[in-house]
Amino acid sequence: MPYNRHIIITLVAFMLTINNANAINTDTLPCIDKVYSNLLKSVRMHQSGWENSYPVMNLYGDNPLLFSFDQMDGQPIDFYYTIIHCTHNWKPSKLMFFEFAEGFEENEIRDYEDSHNTIVPYTHFSLEIPNRDIKPKLSGNYLLIIYSKEDTNRILCTKRFMIYENLVSVEGRVNEAPESDYRKKYQKVDFKIKHKSYNISNPHNDLKIVVLQNYQWDNAITDIIPSFLDNEYLVYEWDDKINFNAANEYRYFSFNNLEIYSEFVENIEFRKPYYYIKIYKGKPKFFEPYSSIEDINGRYVVSTKRFANKDYPEVEAEYAIVDFSLDYNSPISNADVYIFGELTGYELSDEYKLKYNLETKSYNKLLFLKQGYYNYRYVLVSREDGAKSDHSFFEGSYRETENDYLLFVYHRDPSSTYDKLINFTQFNSRN
Repeated sequence: MPYNRHIIITLVAFMLTINNANAINTDTLPCIDKVYSNLLKSVRMHQSGWENSYPVMNLYGDNPLLFSFDQMDGQPIDFYYTIIHCTHNWKPSKLMFFEFAEGFEENEIRDYEDSHNTIVPYTHFSLEIPNRDIKPKLSGNYLLIIYSKEDTNRILCTKRFMIYENLVSVEGRVNEAPESDYRKKYQKVDFKIKHKSYNISNPHNDLKIVVLQNYQWDNAITDIIPSFLDNEYLVYEWDDKINFNAANEYRYFSFNNLEIYSEFVENIEFRKPYYYIKIYKGKPKFFEPYSSIEDINGRYVVSTKRFANKDYPEVEAEYAIVDFSLDYNSPISNADVYIFGELTGYELSDEYKLKYNLETKSYNKLLFLKQGYYNYRYVLVSREDGAKSDHSFFEGSYRETENDYLLFVYHRDPSSTYDKLINFTQFNSRN
């Protein structure tokens, strides 16, 4: 008599419930990038050895993803982690752990090191995925969950990552938006999917496309259908469906040297127990002409020149309080202003919201940051629609802006139980 798959899954789920009664409830967990604890700083995820990459890896590749963070204050605590599989639109999938991964569902982060000769003490934790304890075996969206062993219901951090297969190929490019009002401010993404060797029976229903600009999830474009299809290609070339506000190059500053003022740093001062870094007051760029600047599209690089050894900035870089300010004649009604970029985890939370100072006529914010080179923007968020940020209100928008575009192709046929990520393609507006 053949085994019934549903009965097997039910039995396994029952055994896991018995053995892990205090397991994290993932049914209602938001599948987002979020730091829930002030103990954790500099939370990042990228390809190992490539700090400016995105948290995306090939299922059959040999380059793992590196997740890292710093624990501030006190003795290192026991951090544990697990992963869950998600749908294309970032909801927990119905798959059991053993269906999408090999290894153990609950694991300890064992790789950590105390900071070296820093005024602000911290412990640097790092984790590679896959590793000997856990190995994802399906493509798709994943959520890494960090929690405390003492309280499994207390989630400290969640981080998105994506694993893809190259089952189809994609050709993409960035063009000027066709409508005259958009030509100076918007960039249009066109692409086509070559699927001749991979069967897609119903592209309109079975395929889900997601396009990101510089890893900004708040303005992602989804629910895109082909404009043309044949036996070999699915073409996505629309005048009005895949247009992005081009915005402007990111602002930047560096404080890897605490003895020398670098560009855009007005003052460096040590006030026990912290260094204070004052950035020159920013001004709105909306009416300024476009200026080409070499940025890294919102990311940052940890670096320090405090010691001769440049191989270990992760544990030798100092933390400092960085003072941001933005000139503006009066507070903006019914909207808030945030600092935005990888330095804020791409979050729009109160921790990164600026406050208006009537005396100085400026928005201000202090952030606790690790030494390095940083990109950032000032973005406006309407209180009526807090899910999206306006990247051009202060920064301006120019079609010449250099942007990364990340294209994800998900597929689920009627017989499948999960969303495969059958292609990931990254291209640039300059190429």
